Amino acid sequence: MNKNNFLEGKNILITGASSGIGRTLTKNLSKFGANIIMLSKNEKKLDSIYDEIKEKYKTDPCILKCDLIDLDENKSKEIANVILENYKNLDAIIHNAAILEKISNIENYDVKTWEKVLKVNLTSSFILSKYLVQLMSSSQNPRIIFTTSSVGKRGKAYWGAYSVSKAGINALSQILSDELETISNIKVFNFDPKATQTAMRSLAYPAEDPDSQKKPDSLIEYYLWMLSEDSSSSKNRYIEFGQKIKTK
Repeated sequence: MNKNNFLEGKNILITGASSGIGRTLTKNLSKFGANIIMLSKNEKKLDSIYDEIKEKYKTDPCILKCDLIDLDENKSKEIANVILENYKNLDAIIHNAAILEKISNIENYDVKTWEKVLKVNLTSSFILSKYLVQLMSSSQNPRIIFTTSSVGKRGKAYWGAYSVSKAGINALSQILSDELETISNIKVFNFDPKATQTAMRSLAYPAEDPDSQKKPDSLIEYYLWMLSEDSSSSKNRYIEFGQKIKTK
């Protein structure tokens, strides 16, 4: 894998691009030449990142202001049309955006918050995938990368809708991978970044020293591998931070 330019000219959509892991991915993948389609509800932060990567890396980024709680089929179609008009095709989707909202037992978990977390974390990924997969048909090395968590593998007390949403993401990625395997060259991965220094981590573990956890930059090698040809022969679609990955 030539890390200097292997993403040059590639068009990659990242949800939750304005902060945390999404922000780090946007900057780092731009450094390798990718045109990042930045989707987030925080337009002010997106504007700042846009100016920075445009000046530093001379790529062709794009801002899509969208609150995933409001995402529906019509808005997804609009997003697909914007990408088609500006880039002609899509090479990768990184479903990164997620919310935690609250830590609570099921008995005290309110329905409104439950539905919000599932909409942002799970349903939005389904709707976007539904309408964006068709834009990946001409890509040489197309990828869809979902972001999961250990509480999606095994439900954990008090993690409520977040845990359920990540279990759903695991199932969604498996279904999509199975459906696309024989009819497309799109490769689907599910990535668990493990404990990482983000605002969500601080919300979940307020007493924890943030510096005790790795920074989002530590994840870049995994994303570069998943986006590269090196991962094309991998049979493992569930990737975890700390797992050994083979690069040429």
